[in-house]
Amino acid sequence: MKCIVDIPDCYVWMTEGARNRPSIFKRYVKGYLSKVHPELELVRIEGMKAVCKKRGER
Repeated sequence: MKCIVDIPDCYVWMTEGARNRPSIFKRYVKGYLSKVHPELELVRIEGMKAVCKKRGER
């Protein structure tokens, strides 16, 4: 089962101007999910939404 989680808007300006912005943004999203939703695992990012699945699911 897929879950959709909103990504905090502040991550856009926090990564602004960074040379490796996509990888930093993804790390921030993974860190956010590990703290706020530890039961979820990131599948992909679509816009400002994180598409996740429960840990251990296929």
